[in-house]
Amino acid sequence: MDTVYWIETPRLRLRCLTPEDAPALWSCRNDPLCAQYQHWADTSPEAIRQWIEQFRSCRFLSQEPEQHYAICQKEGQMVGDLSWFYNPSDRCITLGYTIARPYQRKGYAFEILSALIRRAREEFPMLDLVALVEPENIPSIRLLEKLGFQQECWAEKIHSFIYSIPAENQNGADAL
Repeated sequence: MDTVYWIETPRLRLRCLTPEDAPALWSCRNDPLCAQYQHWADTSPEAIRQWIEQFRSCRFLSQEPEQHYAICQKEGQMVGDLSWFYNPSDRCITLGYTIARPYQRKGYAFEILSALIRRAREEFPMLDLVALVEPENIPSIRLLEKLGFQQECWAEKIHSFIYSIPAENQNGADAL
């Protein structure tokens, strides 16, 4: 079966997760600096494999409540993963992302999220785009602001700022 790429940018592709992604995902989730803002209870190889199996049959930007994708260089190397949580009852889509440490600070997150925001606006113009970020994660805060997200509030229960691009702000990704 041919690989389906949901988004392609000059350097990256977004696709469904595959069992072959397990070593890269395990490495990222077990790197203390990379995983410090992640909240995985079990990062064992078996737990990673089971998690990938659960999400490997993805339908891009579907109305499934939880979706996860691999962010890959065009040459095939997985550089990170992206999460998409569809919640029409709250009128929002929550995005999450992790870039493996060797690929951080190279513009990969900005590149793939810029393309994703444009697609999300086309497919779901009436839903807010939301991201949660811990206050110590300054690089992620700067990235979200560069992408057009605005800080909405502090959520004490999850120790995170809530950033959003409101549905009314159709131009949030146009400034990119």
